[in-house]
Amino acid sequence: MKISLEWLSEFITWKEHDPQTIARRLTASSAEVEEVEVRGGMLDHCCVGKILTLAKHPNADRLSLCDVATDQGTKRVVCGGTNLRPGMRVAFAHIGAQVKWHGEEMVTLQKAKVRGEESEGMICAAEELGIDGLFPDCTGHSIVDLGDGDDGVGRSLREYLGLNDTVLHIDNHAITNRPDLFSHIGFARECVALGLATWKKVPKAKKLMFPKTALPFETVLEQKKLVSRYCGCTLSIAASGETPVWMKRRLEAVGMRSLNLPIDITNYVTVELGMPLHSFDIADLKGAIHIRAAEEGEKIVTLDDVSRVLPAGSVVMSDDHGIFDLMGIMGGLRSSTKNSTRSIYLHSPVVDPVAIRTAVIGTGHRTDAATIYEKGVPPVMAERGLFRALELFLSLVPGAQITSRLQSWGSDGTAKPIRFSHKDAGNVLGIDIAEKVSKKILTDLGFRVARSSVTPPLWRVKDITGPHDLAEEVGRIFGYDRIPSALPAATLEPPPRDQRVHALRDDLKEAGFIEVLPLSLIGPDLLKACRLDPHDAIEVENALGEELSLMQTSTLPRLLEHAGRNMLSVEDKLRTFECAHVFNQREGEWLECGLLLAERRSGKLKETPFLELKQVILEELRGSGLDFEIRATEKIPFGHPGRSADILVGGKAVGMVFEVHSQVAAAFDLPGRAAAALLDLTSLLSQSAPATVMQPVSQFPAITYDLTVTLDASRSTGELLRKIRSSSPMLEEVAVADLYDGSSLEKGRYNLTVRCTYRAKDRTLTEEEVKKAHESVIALVS
Repeated sequence: MKISLEWLSEFITWKEHDPQTIARRLTASSAEVEEVEVRGGMLDHCCVGKILTLAKHPNADRLSLCDVATDQGTKRVVCGGTNLRPGMRVAFAHIGAQVKWHGEEMVTLQKAKVRGEESEGMICAAEELGIDGLFPDCTGHSIVDLGDGDDGVGRSLREYLGLNDTVLHIDNHAITNRPDLFSHIGFARECVALGLATWKKVPKAKKLMFPKTALPFETVLEQKKLVSRYCGCTLSIAASGETPVWMKRRLEAVGMRSLNLPIDITNYVTVELGMPLHSFDIADLKGAIHIRAAEEGEKIVTLDDVSRVLPAGSVVMSDDHGIFDLMGIMGGLRSSTKNSTRSIYLHSPVVDPVAIRTAVIGTGHRTDAATIYEKGVPPVMAERGLFRALELFLSLVPGAQITSRLQSWGSDGTAKPIRFSHKDAGNVLGIDIAEKVSKKILTDLGFRVARSSVTPPLWRVKDITGPHDLAEEVGRIFGYDRIPSALPAATLEPPPRDQRVHALRDDLKEAGFIEVLPLSLIGPDLLKACRLDPHDAIEVENALGEELSLMQTSTLPRLLEHAGRNMLSVEDKLRTFECAHVFNQREGEWLECGLLLAERRSGKLKETPFLELKQVILEELRGSGLDFEIRATEKIPFGHPGRSADILVGGKAVGMVFEVHSQVAAAFDLPGRAAAALLDLTSLLSQSAPATVMQPVSQFPAITYDLTVTLDASRSTGELLRKIRSSSPMLEEVAVADLYDGSSLEKGRYNLTVRCTYRAKDRTLTEEEVKKAHESVIALVS
């Protein structure tokens, strides 16, 4: 979006004249200024010249020799223009001027010889001086043609063309909540509030007189929400007239091309007030006019002579011959205002921004009007925009007369007072701003300030909804840079954390386990594959899909899923674990540590996953100081009935260790045995361990004997070890040293090697007394 400082000067008197300072203040407080464009910035050392003589270049067929009258006397130049003629006024650049050579590379002109002939300057095409917007046809080999005669010859080209303006390029992405800023009057208001300017006294506009004559057609609004506010009337004109130079210059400054006076007026009001308008040729309208939502696939030929297929919901106007206007975006070619138009229907509708956005996306066609409309035009601007356009029609268009009564529906809306305390605003901003200053700021922005309330203007009711918005208005105009910087002061206390969880994770990593971090969301199919009941899980509202529709009831499913995808990536065994919260309909939420150990191929008996994982659990629990027990069970549905055990602390179950059931392992394509352990860390960590008492290292040596015994698989090894430990007071430790189930043994039997360590606390044991004690152990196992 472009804002002309010269255009703003119609409403305000500048107190600050530096465009860069104006841009910086607006960027800091209102909207980001991306570029400050000085109009005619390339016209230094340029003047209006007149071709006095024109002759062919003696050494080049496509070049001409010209004598040009300038402000520095007559200059002889070589030129390649194809439209040159004696007496023609041209855009002349002196030596030292900077031009775009053929519209591309910037060069500084110097005196030069061209094919043997001296050239003291340059007769320029429009793009070489950056004025191709003013002279779109004078490009390439076509020289800027200022007409014949002596008017202006020798004058500065910038002054002659009236290019004394500076244009601010505004990034409109930052003001999507401010439809009032999509206009010059909106930025004039900001400049006054920022202290950059003061309001001019504008003469009061004459009251418009509308005849009682009805419109020559009926207007039917099929859905009220499509156009909530509407104003319109008809006019007659004697001729289309000529757009005044000042209007052309302003429109061109903001990137609009002058077409004809009626259309230029509607474009002018759009940019000035932020209220898009449109004019129609009444002669092209047949029958009643319907304002309605388009049906999918309907078509319109727009002003740019393109046939467009409309999406459902686009707001259109149609008559007996079909759609003639895509409201809020672009008019139709059939009903356009032409030079031959003598009867005009002019309207200013406030169109639903959602419908505008739908049409823009559906057609892929965006216009300046659509950009304004989709932000939500304030209803109060409908009548103001129409009246301003009528004022310009009556003063500029030959024979213009209003020929119908004012057609209007909807209201301008109401603004509700907002309770506001200047002291509270200061607390929010972090600085005490004098009440007088904040009142002036709000008043300059158009607010009505009372003792304890502030009423926003009708053009701000959309974005000003509470006292926080008012505080922001005061702060941004006052200047955020004037508010002293202060770091927040507060006491930060990190939440309590049980470091034992981190110690457990570190221990497992040291033991070769890899921590995985899957989602805590799960699907019913995955739970069923693990022989878990999905009805125990808590459902997720508005789930992304069925596979993520439940909160996990166990860490086991995700560990098995991960193993199924990654087993082929390991050589021997996959060791993984996860610490995460799990959820159950009946039991609530708790922190669980799940471990999985899966093998690719069968190995020795003592290296089976169940025994190896059980040993890891035992080592962790021994280090905790808790009184624990591992007790066999057959009640784990996803565990092998003969290789499952509960983990108990103080008689309370805090977990389980088991070999994964063969059906569950098969569901995840696990090639070998797999074992898992599930620890309820919430319960486990709530247990209080007895104080650890350090024991001195014994000064007396130990004597160790190994004992191998063949056992049946049905016999409890744990019971045997307990009997051995209680057989002699000299036994310090009884541990399993080895397991063997080789081919030399009968099926279902295995060799158990038990290591017995003997030690006395008060003396060194003799071989004889140890042998005697060990014989009782041998007798026990026999």
